[in-house]
Amino acid sequence: MKTKLQKVAWGAMLFSGTLLNAQTNQPIQPCNTYAAMEDAFQKNPGARERYENVQAKLYEEYQNALNNQQTGKTTAPPQYTIPVVFHVLHQGGAENISDATINAALAQVNSDFARTGPDVNTIFAPFQALYVNSEVTFKLAHKDPNGNCTSGIVRRYDSRTNWDQGNTSNYNGITWDPTKYLNIIIVRNIIPQGSVVGGGIIVGYTYKPSTWPTGASQDAIVYNYGFLSGMIPARSLTHEIGHWFNLSHTFGNTNNPGVTCGDDLISDTPPTKGNFSSCPASSTNSTVLCASNQNPYYQNVENIMDYSSCPKNFTQGQTTVMRTAIASSNSGRNNLWSATNLTATDVNGTGICAPIANFASNTTFTVCSNGTLLMKDFSYNGTVTGYTWTANNGAVIASPNSANTNITFPNVGTTAVTLSVSNTLGGSVVTKNVTVLNGLAQVAGAYSESFEGTGLPTNWAIINQTGGTTWQQTTLGAATGSKSYMIDGTINPNSAIDIMETPSYDFLNNPTIPFTFRYAYARYSATHADVFKVQASDDCGGTWTDIYVPTMSSLSNGSGGISTTPFVPTASQFKTYTLSNHPGFSNYLLKPNVRLRFYFQEDAAAGFGNRMYLDDINFSAGTSGINELSQSIGLSLYPNPAKGSTILSMHLSNTSELGYTVIDLTGRTVYSAPQETYTAGEHGILIDTRALKPGVYFVNINLNGTTLSRKLLVD
Repeated sequence: MKTKLQKVAWGAMLFSGTLLNAQTNQPIQPCNTYAAMEDAFQKNPGARERYENVQAKLYEEYQNALNNQQTGKTTAPPQYTIPVVFHVLHQGGAENISDATINAALAQVNSDFARTGPDVNTIFAPFQALYVNSEVTFKLAHKDPNGNCTSGIVRRYDSRTNWDQGNTSNYNGITWDPTKYLNIIIVRNIIPQGSVVGGGIIVGYTYKPSTWPTGASQDAIVYNYGFLSGMIPARSLTHEIGHWFNLSHTFGNTNNPGVTCGDDLISDTPPTKGNFSSCPASSTNSTVLCASNQNPYYQNVENIMDYSSCPKNFTQGQTTVMRTAIASSNSGRNNLWSATNLTATDVNGTGICAPIANFASNTTFTVCSNGTLLMKDFSYNGTVTGYTWTANNGAVIASPNSANTNITFPNVGTTAVTLSVSNTLGGSVVTKNVTVLNGLAQVAGAYSESFEGTGLPTNWAIINQTGGTTWQQTTLGAATGSKSYMIDGTINPNSAIDIMETPSYDFLNNPTIPFTFRYAYARYSATHADVFKVQASDDCGGTWTDIYVPTMSSLSNGSGGISTTPFVPTASQFKTYTLSNHPGFSNYLLKPNVRLRFYFQEDAAAGFGNRMYLDDINFSAGTSGINELSQSIGLSLYPNPAKGSTILSMHLSNTSELGYTVIDLTGRTVYSAPQETYTAGEHGILIDTRALKPGVYFVNINLNGTTLSRKLLVD
């Protein structure tokens, strides 16, 4: 028997790490519970103390239960039934796992808790006798918190399927009351706090009782969809439920087996270093003995709370720990199986319900006018026998009574798309808005922008995704003229994302015109990992594709290099890049409406780097001449803002052909003046604005085939 340790050991300092799969060399973390708990403790003052106090009480209750068992005072254990709800977060991929797979995984969990698995008789003998029926059954809930019929499997089309473990607000709006339901959130990928997608596979994690206050939305299990199919993978879900019912790993309060001897403080699970992705013989103890004052003993390699590749059993002591937590009021576990709650959640109901309508586009809900989107049905909760699609704003629906349909959107504005689904038990309706943007290119011919005007140019946009500083006009440095646009990384925190978006260009009808831009950049250090990329969209910004993603060393070489001093570039430190020559851009050369954007993300770890500058965005074979033209003719609008009229002023050195259009923010032309011949000299063209509503407009000037633009405010 192990000696009782102080509460500081029962709720010891937690830490995490990453293990390596010996067969594939793919990083994998079978369970990230203790990393999640430690993160919660650090972010919530007082949480660790609350947890440790509760753990001390639970340990005392566990010891009392052991004493009752040893003295024969224990009566037949009550059967506990736990209502369960699966929340499947998906984006239409394989992570939208089937009901059949979920039901099979839950059946495996029940088999593990009931000791009815087909491999029970293969468990190493000393532990086979310790494995008992826990008398705990898990059933899908058939009433939601509002008393509505549910299958117990809720499906959400949700970007949170790429689950950020560090963002504990992710649970909001997903989990149901954890004192009434065991919430299991199924996701595509779990991103560890402070990391990014692609860093390895986390199978699942949860929080032990009282990590969070009772009823907190975070009191749930988050689980990777890829580990639900099959007996051994599904036992990882059994493992996480073990944590939710207060079990530790057999190797202690850490996510890392095989490092140091650990102890879960349960009487019949020997101290062990634990195992990862292997199944050594339990009878081989020469390298795993962890208690020098005891005779040789067997490690429980096959325990479900280890990381071995052969999980098969719990022990009597582990079952007692779990049942102690289930019977405790801490975190409201004792309400789960109460008669009142089992009636409210209708665990014995059929779960045959009317469907809940939901759908998504094959890309996004933004489209160019006259563009087509494929709408896909993702309704759930019941079998759908009837579909009806409707839409306004002139949208054309190809198959209004099918599960999936193409819809064409001819008119600019907002189009409401509605899906109605039904079966013999009833139905529901959902409406989603599609933003339809002008499908005509804003730049139809040669165009240049060197940012010499005041403020953001016509049809450009800045998207400040994470707040704080963003792209801004500056006079600190320029490739030509005196101004450029800059992102000041010296004051930007880690992972800050800022985007500068261009107007849309007609590449199809301008096949020989290159697209170039100039930039200057200094890298803070040789390891500073900023991200810069140029992205393209041919669906009016609905979806974006990375085109040019240089390394930070190639970006800084020949420009600002590496420097901790805030970078102020000279004209010679601006480098030119021809985007239209990039192989990844070839398909866009055949498109009549292409938007581009410059994406900059500050170093994810440290932040606060150096500066990046953009200048001379040119869609022209003669880029430098256009830049000089923009400055030399002295193009201006006055008064601006206009009250009744404004004057388009310029100085022409030679006889020229000039016309102009006035457009609004949606891209609609509100006035057009045809090309006329203007002699050399000063010119002031009166533009009547009396018919224009107050707001922002753009005056696009076509001068000898070159497009220049100025923003106009109308009061």
